[in-house]
Amino acid sequence: MPALDHAHIDGDAERVVRRLTKGGYTAYLVGGCVRDLLLGGNPKDFDVATSATPNEVRALFRNCRIIGRRFRLAHVFFGKKIIEVATFRANPREDDDGGDDDLLIRRDNVFGTETEDARRRDFTINGLFYDFEREDVIDHVGGLPDLEARLVRTIGDPDVRFREDPVRMLRAIKFAARCGLTIERETYAALLRQREDIRKSAPPRVVEEVYRLLRGAAARRSIELALEAGVADVLSPFLAALYDGAQASEPTDDGGADLADLDDEERAWRRVWYDERPLPARRPPLRLGFLDDAELARRRALAWATLDQLDAAVRRGAEPANALLISALVAPFIADTVVAPHLRPPEIHRAIVEVTQPLFDQLAVPRRDAERVRYALFALRKVAAARAKQQPLEMTGGGRESLEDAVAIDGLLAAARGDGATADATADDEPAEAGADGEGEDGDEPDRKRRRRRRGGRRRREDDDAAPALVS
Repeated sequence: MPALDHAHIDGDAERVVRRLTKGGYTAYLVGGCVRDLLLGGNPKDFDVATSATPNEVRALFRNCRIIGRRFRLAHVFFGKKIIEVATFRANPREDDDGGDDDLLIRRDNVFGTETEDARRRDFTINGLFYDFEREDVIDHVGGLPDLEARLVRTIGDPDVRFREDPVRMLRAIKFAARCGLTIERETYAALLRQREDIRKSAPPRVVEEVYRLLRGAAARRSIELALEAGVADVLSPFLAALYDGAQASEPTDDGGADLADLDDEERAWRRVWYDERPLPARRPPLRLGFLDDAELARRRALAWATLDQLDAAVRRGAEPANALLISALVAPFIADTVVAPHLRPPEIHRAIVEVTQPLFDQLAVPRRDAERVRYALFALRKVAAARAKQQPLEMTGGGRESLEDAVAIDGLLAAARGDGATADATADDEPAEAGADGEGEDGDEPDRKRRRRRRGGRRRREDDDAAPALVS
């Protein structure tokens, strides 16, 4: 495991930790930033864990605001940057009266010790602290050896941890895909057993985690893992059917391999995959009124290639809005239909609804995002018309946002096809405004690092603040 590179640590995060320490409190960097630094990455967000309560943090920092109800946090502001400071917490279940049949965590505001805080976190790789005073990583949960082995492992019994918070199963997939890790065998087996519990989670939390799966430069691998584990069938049977031509995410038999030829680890994995694996409910075959099976298969291949292009765009620094993430999922299946010259607008509208509404319903996509997706998909027709006439798009008026989204989608599809032709309007004209959501990498809470939105009309950014284009 390489040493943590101090040069990649945010200076403001270090100042927050050192001021807390100077004030007599224990304070460390924690979670995803430590994980990513140890993996050789350059974290965007830095979180702090401390023995100070939120009110004590606010007393030390004038640029501080306390947020949250279920999960009280202190946000320390440095311009647009937010350093999140959380008090050490214990597992709230230890004080609950609920029985084993109901492990779902409904409150998480029980203060605790440093060790308790590490042990209440979801995965060992997220339970690491960095101590500036000692210039050393503190590991109470076995995260360092798991990082060395590149494993995602729950802290404690995986069945219990997933039942406490089923969204952790989506987070396991996210970290495995984004960091190039493998979900540890017992953790994976528990995920297969408990995946149906995802339905118990609040829909806004689930869809927020889906957005993070798509936004992390590993959308393709995330969807692949979700299909392999049967999680996609729980999230959205329609999405699973769009991307998977099989009728269920069933493993293919290995041809009856001789068990004597397998080592202990391979035998254990065989039990997970072939002997003990609960299969998802058999999903109904996908039928889209505007596509035959052969064309659906062709567009499915384009969809996977589009996810590759989305990942490449995010790696270049693009920050696609939530609606563009959903658009990237469905556009490959509908774009050629939208631009077909022989179809009239009512027919196009029906096709768009057919390929989007089941996904919106099953994922509980917010209405604003759903409407933006539909408008953007319909606007692909204008983008195609401008290209055919070799005319620039007029990016003005009330439909500007839809056209900007359509240009970005068109660029992703063109790149996925290997076709460099796009409309004569670039995505540099404010292409893909980042959503108002923070990543929320390290705890289990969805409402993190949200910036206040200005009132009084559409926000305009200065040129130097514009996000990179989805396509280059």
